[in-house]
Amino acid sequence: MRNTILAFFILLSSSIFSQKLLKGVVRDVENEAVFAANVYLKNNQEIGRTTNFNGKFELRLTKENINDTLVISFIGYNIKEIPLSSISYEKTIVIILKKNSLALQEVIIKAREPISEQFSVTKLEMLDIYLNPVSNGDPLKAITSLPASTNMDETANPSLRGSSGDRTRVIFNGIPIYRPVRNSQINGIGHFSLFNTAIIDKQYIYASNPPLTYGNTSAGLIEIETIKKLNFNQLSLSAGLAHAGVFVSQKIRKKSFLQVYGNYQNSEAFLSINGKSLPQLKSFGSKDVGINLHSDFGKQTTFNFYSYGIVEDYRVNVTAFTFKGDAYGDKIRNFNIINFSHIFKNGRIAFNNGTNFSRSAFKYGNMSSKNERHQVYSSIDYKWYGINKLNIQFGLNHDYGKSIFRDSTPVFYYALSPESPNYYSDTTIITHNIEAYYYFSWEIAKKLLLSNGVRTNILVYKQKSYLSYQFSLKYKISRKQSLLLSGGKYHNYSIPNYYSKTYNLLNSKQLALDYAYADKKTLITAAVFYKDEAGERINNEFFQINHSYTAGVELYFESFFMKYFKFSLANTYLNQKIEIEGEKYNGEKNLKYFIKSSLSYNNPNLFNIAVTYITRPGKYYTPVVNSSYNELVDFYGPFYNNDINSRQYEGYNNMSISLSRYFQFMKKSMIVFVSINNILNSKNQSDVFYNFDYSKHFYDHYQQRTIYFGAVWQMNY
Repeated sequence: MRNTILAFFILLSSSIFSQKLLKGVVRDVENEAVFAANVYLKNNQEIGRTTNFNGKFELRLTKENINDTLVISFIGYNIKEIPLSSISYEKTIVIILKKNSLALQEVIIKAREPISEQFSVTKLEMLDIYLNPVSNGDPLKAITSLPASTNMDETANPSLRGSSGDRTRVIFNGIPIYRPVRNSQINGIGHFSLFNTAIIDKQYIYASNPPLTYGNTSAGLIEIETIKKLNFNQLSLSAGLAHAGVFVSQKIRKKSFLQVYGNYQNSEAFLSINGKSLPQLKSFGSKDVGINLHSDFGKQTTFNFYSYGIVEDYRVNVTAFTFKGDAYGDKIRNFNIINFSHIFKNGRIAFNNGTNFSRSAFKYGNMSSKNERHQVYSSIDYKWYGINKLNIQFGLNHDYGKSIFRDSTPVFYYALSPESPNYYSDTTIITHNIEAYYYFSWEIAKKLLLSNGVRTNILVYKQKSYLSYQFSLKYKISRKQSLLLSGGKYHNYSIPNYYSKTYNLLNSKQLALDYAYADKKTLITAAVFYKDEAGERINNEFFQINHSYTAGVELYFESFFMKYFKFSLANTYLNQKIEIEGEKYNGEKNLKYFIKSSLSYNNPNLFNIAVTYITRPGKYYTPVVNSSYNELVDFYGPFYNNDINSRQYEGYNNMSISLSRYFQFMKKSMIVFVSINNILNSKNQSDVFYNFDYSKHFYDHYQQRTIYFGAVWQMNY
């Protein structure tokens, strides 16, 4: 027995000492760590790792591997190969990756990046979204942490610099995605976006003066691009308090890959823990699936196909005027996007096509709505790279929309009980919007860039003619500082809904000045802007805003310190007035301050923790001041104050915390996370409602303290 044990330890010791531990760190030429770089053996790719947040990796090697070659690769950089025989194992090796600078590669990168990229206020990449403390991994919710975001509804609907969500457009692979949210209500408000961050490469945010390479937006623009190169195959499984999901990325051949994902969402476990904090929410659920196929034919021709489908439903208790009852909603939706592009020596041509179909139903009291939407969007764009750093893009697009409404509407807007009278309507709305545009950017001097764009519609379907135009001037004060001056006039059509069954033509005039300072550890931005917007119609109200005037100031500070800490602080001031029939009133978003702050600690060897705090004044609203009894329906009818938006909800305060831990085992990894929203359980007022005769008023509240937890397991292969 003693000899057996001795033999075992001799074999174990022999096995241990026959292995060598290779430690390394991957950096770029600016000495910045490269996260998620692939490190593997050339002749045995099963032995490999991806670098952590600090660019570090470890590989345990055996005698059989010592004559192999170490390969390090990361998208946008030259692949580096190092013979293991030349490496010293006694110290950590430092590997420097250099960006790919081949002439053709420069043309390809230049062709694929937006021509207006230099004029975007913010660019977020995949990792930025995941590390954002308020995003919950959602690309649109990540935007809410920016000072330009003036979203006041705790949703994913983009609202930029005081404008309504219906004025900002989300462009996904060149196609506008209207109502880009799920778990949405009859007014279009949704809590999460439709997009999966795992397939996103970049997200550009134009807070105002959106580039006229795209149309149908009169506030801001969010441009999302999916990844164009797959570094490794991946299987990912996720599960949380209300969801379960799977994600697969698979190389098909050298320059093609397929990504498939699906998610299932159910509210039972979530509400069993958080039900008391969400008394109005009764249930929610969804099933969705997405497919992304990308192929490069040679170095200059690209094809991409993306398809997404979702089925969702919800039940929520709603109080409107003096009636309280359950609202039911369900929806099925599918959209498909096809992109084809070819790069020439001095330009790129792109063909884009997108289709969207949705069918939804809603029921509340004596209100009901069945809505069907069809959309087909097609565009052709040509981008030309001329002499003297002049780039020009021009194109043509056609946007077809059809909305069908089959509604039951209350005869008296305030009498909403199931027994109250209503009337039926069947409405079909069709639009054809054809637009042509040109846009150019020109580097006038080494530090000075100029852009200009014009977009106009081609009259085809009982439309009014319009002309949108813009200019931007960017001055690079130094390598770290820049100024951006932009202005223009813009147009877009509103999306029809239950309350406004028409495509209203909206317009805006904008002027903005943005400043940015950035170095390795600090980011400072500031902006002043002014908007004059017209054409807005307010849901549930009985007036149309002639003009909305918004003047604002934004400040943002972000700093990395003590290696693992990051602090950010943003504040936005908005002076907003609305004009109705010649009279001016406070706008809903007339805010003296809108403060967002966060402190995070990101140590991949220990844990990641982030605390966020948001505070702002309450929104303005128009109170009911009197009522009269209507014996026909046994309801009191309200009389509103003639001074519109004369009252304000109490101030909003929300402190939230998120905690995660990252584990890595060779090519497998796991992240476990927990988040607590509104940890102080603040009762933030969201809406006002009344007793039967409007003599007393009460308040609904935004989400109170809720907890969510889960885990993500993934394997690279």
